[in-house]
Amino acid sequence: MTTCTKCIKMFSLLFFKNNQPSPETIDRIIATIYGQCIGDAIGLLTEFLSKREAKLYYGTVAKELEYLHKQIVCDGHRSRWKEGDWTDDSDQMILIMRSLVDCGGKVDPVDFAKKLRTWIRMGFSELGDFAGLGLGATTSKVTSHPDYLKDPHEVARYVWDENNRNIAPNGAVMRTSIVGIHMYWNLDDVTKNARDFAKTTHHDPRCQASTVAVSVVIATMLQGKHKDKKGKFRVKDIIRDAYEYASTCLETDKEKKDLMFYLKCDNIKNLKLDEADKIGYTYKSMGAGFWALKQDDFRKTITKIMMQGGDADSNACVGGALLGCKLGMSALPESWLTKLLHKDWLDNEVKKYFEMMKWEQNEKSDEK
Repeated sequence: MTTCTKCIKMFSLLFFKNNQPSPETIDRIIATIYGQCIGDAIGLLTEFLSKREAKLYYGTVAKELEYLHKQIVCDGHRSRWKEGDWTDDSDQMILIMRSLVDCGGKVDPVDFAKKLRTWIRMGFSELGDFAGLGLGATTSKVTSHPDYLKDPHEVARYVWDENNRNIAPNGAVMRTSIVGIHMYWNLDDVTKNARDFAKTTHHDPRCQASTVAVSVVIATMLQGKHKDKKGKFRVKDIIRDAYEYASTCLETDKEKKDLMFYLKCDNIKNLKLDEADKIGYTYKSMGAGFWALKQDDFRKTITKIMMQGGDADSNACVGGALLGCKLGMSALPESWLTKLLHKDWLDNEVKKYFEMMKWEQNEKSDEK
């Protein structure tokens, strides 16, 4: 039995038979979470490098890329993480998952804010962390405000105002995949939840729009919508739905046109993922994810994103989540899955979420 099959069987058993999502849906949920963490860990190899530097260092091994190749560039940044580890992007996704579990499936911005503050100070202590590594400047500024735990949304809005209402980094979209899974059966709820979690650190409408777009795409695929006669997703229709929901976060035609460009971009070069002083723009990570959604080979896709350099871990984690959801667990390279440094720990975190989701599904069934 393969690792993928074992995962699916384990999590499937957490649902009651009469209220269980299909095995295909469960498979896509798991692949979304692990696809994110894999993309994050692979993307770390070239994070903050230029595309030229990525090719120089990794060009000869790109076709057989593994976590151990992190040692090729052993600098002060990469050395903070061990081989096969993901970064703050997926740590924060897991914090959202934990918050949902602890709050019985309810979205509580203050609870998430408290968990984020604790993680910044300690990391995940059970994994030997001494602090949360890789924190972005905007998230750091918002979370360090003295009133943050009282009203995270208001503090994030204040920081946005202080920055001339023009601060749109990718710190919210990188962690949003779990929000697309949660309550996936209702796109209005997914949209509201995505905005609520985004606004705990990132108020800019573009940050909200990017989290909504990614979350809605995941939820749409979990619903099984927009499939052709062969059972394959019609990606153009999925993108149309994502734009419909995400554009409600925006006010001007220019903002909406910019959103559509990144959603529809077919050539990864046009995303300019290593563009100087703009690598952390939220639409670049979102755009990398939507470019990945149009592909059909997980290894090649994540490798290509990683080889673009820039904020490669954030770009690849969004791409890994979306393509993982589309293709399922069988598409994830076995070595990338099994050699994730903390896979057993992550298995247990996902198990707790599934146990809560089982309860939530049955509550929903009782209301009918």
